[in-house]
Amino acid sequence: MRIRAAHTLLTALYLALACGGALAFRGFERERSREAAAYRSQIEATSQLARFLAGSRQLTASVQGFAATGDPRYAEAYWREVDVTRSRDRAAGALDGMDLTEEERALIARARASSDALISVETRVIEAVEAGERERAIQLVFGPAYQRALREIHGPGLQLQRLLERRLNEAISEQRRRAAAWWDLSRLLVLLDLLLVVGVLLLLHPRVVGEPLRRLNQQVRALLAGEAPPPLDLGPAVTEIRELAASMEAYQQKAAQLVRDQWAKAQQVRITAALQRLHEPQALADCFLRELAPLIGVASATFYLRESGRERLRRVGAYALVDPADAPTTVAFGDGLVGECARQGRPLELEAPPPDALVIASGTGRAPAGALLVVPVRSGEEVLAVIELASFHPPEPHQRSLLNDLLPLLALALEALPVAAPLP
Repeated sequence: MRIRAAHTLLTALYLALACGGALAFRGFERERSREAAAYRSQIEATSQLARFLAGSRQLTASVQGFAATGDPRYAEAYWREVDVTRSRDRAAGALDGMDLTEEERALIARARASSDALISVETRVIEAVEAGERERAIQLVFGPAYQRALREIHGPGLQLQRLLERRLNEAISEQRRRAAAWWDLSRLLVLLDLLLVVGVLLLLHPRVVGEPLRRLNQQVRALLAGEAPPPLDLGPAVTEIRELAASMEAYQQKAAQLVRDQWAKAQQVRITAALQRLHEPQALADCFLRELAPLIGVASATFYLRESGRERLRRVGAYALVDPADAPTTVAFGDGLVGECARQGRPLELEAPPPDALVIASGTGRAPAGALLVVPVRSGEEVLAVIELASFHPPEPHQRSLLNDLLPLLALALEALPVAAPLP
């Protein structure tokens, strides 16, 4: 993957994880707010229900105290609660305004209706006391019917209290569970974001960018120092650095090719000038082989010139030939590799020539040739000469190119020889 594409992908992934973490944290805050709201609702509902029951108990206590003692202060407290304070009515109204279920609304309505019905009884009690009928008032306010009426108020109130507590506790628990899930998700996304950054900085960036740049820098330093650059292995991934390395390698090859071309041109000029001063076949052949051998790694060579008007070649030159008997003096077209090369008019090459081919010898010993190259020297379709070259290794591409460029120049030099030049 390209560095730019990888950078875009990683940036998008990082932003996605960061946005996901932010959204998860927002979800956590939202659930915590809902949890707090449910908790406040629980407190408010419990408080209002307690206020409703407290108002009802205050009415009961006031009317019972007035019936028992006849003290008018109890009657004043009763009517103040009914007409002014109205704790029971205000609490019931507050509960009606809350988000209650149908069952809970039915219970508060039932308790309120029972409380309203009891007020009529308590009013009769107060009137009886004021009329001097305290015995009847006491029977009304302390009798079993009044106690049943009180239970019709307190029973639904207590039941409503239990329902509210259970429902709101479940809501609080559910919001707390959701908040915990959002919190865990936000922590996970933040952790993944952190791992992504650490992975890019510690693993991906050094391998994809840092190490390739270091190797590329080594190559540049080697080139600046005039040394052979180390092998550059950037892996199979196609990145901008790899393309830069490929461009630099192509430039290096182009520069090396330019140097080789300049070198080849210089050698061609030098050898051509040397050949132009020679007018004898043997001197021309020896000079050419002597100049060519170190340039293309030739260890031994023979030069065969075609006899005028005949399909036969005569050896007129040699280079590092151990024994003249190792190479025939004359070769007919089609006879051996040299004759076959002359007959076909195209180069012949053997990478593992037979032992009886040209032998390479020096002061330290003898060895068979590792590669044998036989090339024709042509002028148009006519073969003028054949050169047999023996070396330990096949010539390199630039050496072959030099040889191919020199052969036409050699053909011109051969054509310029005097026609009556004697052959040895």
